[in-house]
Amino acid sequence: MTSIEAIMISFSVVGTLCIFIAIGLMFYIGKTRVKTIDKAVLGYEYPNDSIFSLMLRVPNYGGGFLWEWSAKRSGLKGKIEHFDNKFKRPFIVNYILLIIGTLSFLISF
Repeated sequence: MTSIEAIMISFSVVGTLCIFIAIGLMFYIGKTRVKTIDKAVLGYEYPNDSIFSLMLRVPNYGGGFLWEWSAKRSGLKGKIEHFDNKFKRPFIVNYILLIIGTLSFLISF
């Protein structure tokens, strides 16, 4: 095995781990925190809590919590400031894990 192959395998392993951890964290966020933020942002609880709807909402909220520009762009700017850092942390970690996992897969290919 050459060094290039070892680097590509390590990137794919890191990407796989990040994606699996992000999916597990997405289930945790879906069970504990998404209803609260949906009520604050949308004004009602989102009726569908499938993994596919969570895959759209959780990164959107994570980006809004992480960057003010993203919050302004997605319309979350005035609605998410009252959440504390303990509430925001899983969304931000999930967002960063998804970015790292996706970039690792792209680099490995």
